[in-house]
This record gives sequence, C-alpha cells and structure tokens, in this order.
Amino acid sequence: MTHQYHSGLNAIQMLTDHPSVRATNYSDSFLRAYCIVRYHIVLHLDGSVGPLNPEFAPNDLHDIIGYRLPVAAYHLLARGAIHPPILNMLVNGSWLEFSPPDNGESREYHRLITQWEGGVYTQQCRLLCKHLGPFFAQRKVVLQTWFEPRTEVVLHDTKSVSQGVSLPAVGAAAVLNGDISVSSVMENSRILAAAPEGSSDSNPAAELLAWVLQSLGFIVSSGEHTKLGSALNAGLQALQSQLQERPAELLQWAVVAAAVLIDQGLLTGEKWSVSYDDELSLITDAQQQKFIRIVARIATLTPPGARRGSWKFGYNRDLLAFSSAARLVQKAVGSSADTARLVGAITGSAALAPESTQLLQLQELRRTMPLECTTSNATGVLAYVLLVDYARNGAGCWARIQTAAEESLVDARQALRDAWGVAGAVRAIAKVHGNADKDIANAYSWAQTAFSEVL
Repeated sequence: MTHQYHSGLNAIQMLTDHPSVRATNYSDSFLRAYCIVRYHIVLHLDGSVGPLNPEFAPNDLHDIIGYRLPVAAYHLLARGAIHPPILNMLVNGSWLEFSPPDNGESREYHRLITQWEGGVYTQQCRLLCKHLGPFFAQRKVVLQTWFEPRTEVVLHDTKSVSQGVSLPAVGAAAVLNGDISVSSVMENSRILAAAPEGSSDSNPAAELLAWVLQSLGFIVSSGEHTKLGSALNAGLQALQSQLQERPAELLQWAVVAAAVLIDQGLLTGEKWSVSYDDELSLITDAQQQKFIRIVARIATLTPPGARRGSWKFGYNRDLLAFSSAARLVQKAVGSSADTARLVGAITGSAALAPESTQLLQLQELRRTMPLECTTSNATGVLAYVLLVDYARNGAGCWARIQTAAEESLVDARQALRDAWGVAGAVRAIAKVHGNADKDIANAYSWAQTAFSEVL
C-alpha cells in the first residue's frame, strides 16, 4: 500500500474512513508521531530553539510538542537537578505508566498504581500547577496505564483544589548540623516545621526532603509523624545502629520504599496473584517458603551502589515482580523530589546560581535518591539462593555457594551485609506498623543463622 500511495502518510489518509482504522484512532496517533519527528524541537546553530523545518511547521504544533514552561524548569533540567518525566507530564498533560519488565500482570501491581501512585502524582500536580501560572492552574493532567488504556485517572483539572498545597517552610536548619538526610529530617521534623516562615536559616534541600516525606504520608504539615512515619523513623534508627561503620544514606531510600510496600501490603511472604514457578516448590515447609520470599524481597530493595560484582545465579520471576513494585514506589519518590526542586526554583526559595551552595547541595542530594539509586534484583536473587540452600542443606550454605560460584563473591558479601541491615530496619518498621509484623520478625530470626555466615 505504501508503494501504491507513494508514502505512508498518503496511505493512512486514504484509509482514514476505513472502519478498522477509525476504531483504533490510528490516524491521529500516526500523524502525531509524524509531526513529532518531522518538527522536533532542536537547538539551531544560531543558538535559537525551535522546530525542524520551521517554514512548514503547523501553527498548532504546541498541541503535540507541548507548552512552554518557566525558565527555571529548563535551567534545572540543563544543570541535571531534575529529571525529564515530571516536565513531560506537564507539557503532554498525561503520565503514561508502561508495562514493567515482569509485564505487571498481578492485581497487586495494578492496585499499587491506581490506589497509591495516583494519589502521590495528584499532590505533585496540584503543587506544580499552582505555581506555573493561570494556564497550568487549569491544565488537565491524567494518568494512563497499559492495562486499562481507555481509562483516564484525572490527576489535575479545573476542579482541582490547590489551597493548602505548598512546600513546607523549613527553618532552623542548623539543628540538622549539616546532615541533610531522611533520618535527620524525620528525627527533627517537629522542630523544622515549628520555625517561623521565611527564616534566614532555611535550607532548600531540607525543604525538599520534608515535602517528599509529607507527600508520601510520613509526616503532616505540623511536622508530626503519622503512624507510617513513626514506623519509618523506627526503621531508620535500626538501620543506623546496624551500619555504624558505613554511611547509610544510600540505604535510607530502600527503607522508605520498604515502609510504603509494607503499608500497601506487598512486603509479605505471600505469593503474587499470578503464579510463578520457582525452586520453593522443592521445600516442603510452607513457613520456610514464606521466610525466603520475605528476606529475598527485602534484599531486592538494596540499591546497586552497594555492589559492584556481576554474579550468575539464574533468573527469578517472583523477585522481578517485587522489584517492579519497588521501582514504581521509588520512581514516585524521585518525582516528588523533582516537584519540590522545581517549585522551589520558581518561588525563589532555591538559589539557581551555577555554583551556589544550595544548588550544589540539591545536586548532591539527587545522586543519593531514587532514579539514580534504585533496586538491585541481583542482590535479591543472591539472598534467595543462599536461603534456599540453607533450607535444604542447613548450615554451611555460604561456603557451598562460594564453591559453586563461577567468580569471586567478595562484592556479594558486602551486598548481603547491606541487605541484612535493611532487613533489620524492615523488622522495626513492621513491629511499629503492624502489617505482617509476625511473619517478618520470624523470617528475620530464621534467616539470621544463614546470614551470620556472611556477616
């Protein structure tokens, strides 16, 4: 047909009224993709920014490419202080949730998107659109998913209420003693929130963390901890006590993700709604099967920065599914951080000078946050193999794995140590929160013998 009509565009236009083409709305999708390629926005040789082939560009190109954002947005993007997805959501009017590596077939994953992620993005949209001018204040933004492509979850529109949605005013930042981390902000949240607005001692990085924790439901505007926040605080303290000789900044976000997943009922020893075959069928004790799932899933939360080796221990679909859920949470956390950075830049609370201390501090904080430091499926698989061997053959599991490994496991040992530190934090979270607390505590006690060989 392309040969007959001389181009794909002509073929599509000739078949626009065909029933099957009209039902799929393929013509509109094709033409949008065609315009995005043909008139893509580029930086021209004279330093100007505009579309390719500007002499032929349609007048309504903004409907496809998107609308202009404040200068601060492009400045932060160019400086590497924010990620593109949050800006794409604003200009396109939609947040597209694509299928994860495990295909996202489970009901649990779908529920996490519709019931939790949608609420987080709604808060982000309300905060952003409130500070982007009259046009974006009425901008319709929707969440679309691959499993319900024809259903739109409205995140923001003309009916959205943005009153009371703002960055928390963080003063008295000196109380943090230069420690701008999740644990320090959680520990001092009441003091930070009680400081007078406009305090000269404010800190954009502390404001960013306070907003992220508030948008995720750990603290309220007064700085008080919610029940989930109290559980997180207990987990962070447990993590710090277990990793006294190592900095815990990279692992704190793993603990944050664990708290959310416990609250959503996903960090348990139960099977997914979609059944995956694995080696646990060889273990007759159902309780041990649960314990292995719990500890291996916790190990999956450990960020890749904690390991540098490459280990060949096979493929585990159950852990891949859990990793997808953890990455979804961490993506939302990173998006909340980008929201706070952008709003802080627009309102003037965050300095934008290229070498300003505040911007450098924001960039440094960004490198320890999700999207930069995400989950490690390899560490989860390693813990899984270790515990399956322990359940089947008893003590000496670590020595047997080292013997069977094709390469050195020096880096693997450190990864498992970090994972065990996160496991201790998860046990403390579950104890305060109440969800799956007995199963997690029992799994921790059961796996302690196996991990003691590594520690």
